[in-house]
Amino acid sequence: RIVDDSMIAEYAQHNDAILLVIVPASQASEISSSRALKIAKEYDPESTRTVGIIGKIDQAAENSKALAAVQALLSNQGPPKTTDIPWVALIGQSVSIASAQSGSGENSLETAWRAESESLKSILTGAPQSKLGRIALVDTLASQIRSRMKLRLPNILSGLQGKSQTVQDELARLGEQLVNSAEGTRAIALEL
Repeated sequence: RIVDDSMIAEYAQHNDAILLVIVPASQASEISSSRALKIAKEYDPESTRTVGIIGKIDQAAENSKALAAVQALLSNQGPPKTTDIPWVALIGQSVSIASAQSGSGENSLETAWRAESESLKSILTGAPQSKLGRIALVDTLASQIRSRMKLRLPNILSGLQGKSQTVQDELARLGEQLVNSAEGTRAIALEL
């Protein structure tokens, strides 16, 4: 295995880590047996911090079975374990940049991303356009992060309120000690 299980566990166990399930388009029809999906479901059963990425769409353009599986995942109609995960389709970076460079004189990342999106639209004609390309990936990641923050914020706030009360109680206790000691009384008198 390229990545050690303990390294995956160390990252995935952090409650606010975003988990990426990355699968090549040619293997989309076997997503249910994907190791990445199993690990993501183990650490994030509700998929509140998981994003699915289907890569190398361009390399599977002639494989109708793979494209049908990709379309199903993007439309949330894949296997039951996958329907609660937001999926995004990408092509190879070099292909999108090469397409952008050959299409116009402008050589920007934004142009490359637009070219990738157009290429994906031509390959995945029935797929939701909001799930195609790197711009869709950025939007999906931002959405998962926002959702995760909304989910976690109440717990964080209540934890902070509890700590704040503890600090206030400690300050009140220390203040009483200050007033009840001769040194504390002198310090307060000097302040006045």
